[in-house]
Amino acid sequence: MHRISVSVATAKVFQSGNSQALRLPKAFRLRSSVVKLVKTADGFTVHDESAHARRVKAFAALGGSCPDFPVIEANAAPSLRRDWE
Repeated sequence: MHRISVSVATAKVFQSGNSQALRLPKAFRLRSSVVKLVKTADGFTVHDESAHARRVKAFAALGGSCPDFPVIEANAAPSLRRDWE
């Protein structure tokens, strides 16, 4: 079972040639060599796209693993009338 935890750490920023780099603590090591950076209001976030792909693949492999679980079609829920409609 995987646990989701939030960690906070400090990373050193340094120059590597003409680029800026971060020295990540061991707890934050990445398996991939390329990541996606998303600019936010107060900095940026790092997204490991290959980790996401691994999670999607693992989730897809679960399909059919529980035959007693009912199949629910996408968007099978009835459309609800809203007061503003």
